[in-house]
Amino acid sequence: MRHLIELDKKLLKWAYQWRYEDSSYLKALIFMGDGPFWMIIIFFSALTGQLLNNTSLTRLSIILMLGLALGNIFFTPLKRYVKRLRPYADAGLHQDLNIVIINRDPGHGSKELESFPSGHVLWTTICVSLICFQFGLTAVFLFGWMIPAMIFLRPYLGVHYPSDVLAGFVIGSMLSLIIMMTSPIVFNFVDYLKGFNSYSYGYWVFIILFLIVGFKSWLKRV
Repeated sequence: MRHLIELDKKLLKWAYQWRYEDSSYLKALIFMGDGPFWMIIIFFSALTGQLLNNTSLTRLSIILMLGLALGNIFFTPLKRYVKRLRPYADAGLHQDLNIVIINRDPGHGSKELESFPSGHVLWTTICVSLICFQFGLTAVFLFGWMIPAMIFLRPYLGVHYPSDVLAGFVIGSMLSLIIMMTSPIVFNFVDYLKGFNSYSYGYWVFIILFLIVGFKSWLKRV
């Protein structure tokens, strides 16, 4: 265990010491890993799917909502009960590594005791995996880079250990797999609901309520 802890610290130091530049690209990447970005994707997937009568986009909005909801069930208790100092807040870590780590993402990493796991990596893994599941190889080329980019980004910003992002990746991968395996049942149920005249109304009411609740949940964590 001691060797794993030391490896975790060394990988953190390696990532953090890459040359840092506070650019618009970096800020965009940070936003793309967070919950509100994926809620925007859900909204536009649902809207575009309905306007174009595109079943793939409509189904994407459904499994993304399922993914975010399921992810939140696991993510919220871990953040609440696993008290781990973020790297920038751990003075002992700075002494061990002989560097000073600062918080390069104060907008999302301001709560010092919420290092484990990485929400950015969790949400990105779930949503990118489900997009690739829905649209295949083309989506892998277009969006697959986001997962490794987010895995590197969070330690680079000084707000997570590599083990935090690994946990987010593993949890996100497992939840994505569960959703992929159960998606035929979900899609069949949705197809059944489409037989009711009030389906479109109920669909949009559900999406709006989901986005409101999701955004409020996100505000409590930042």
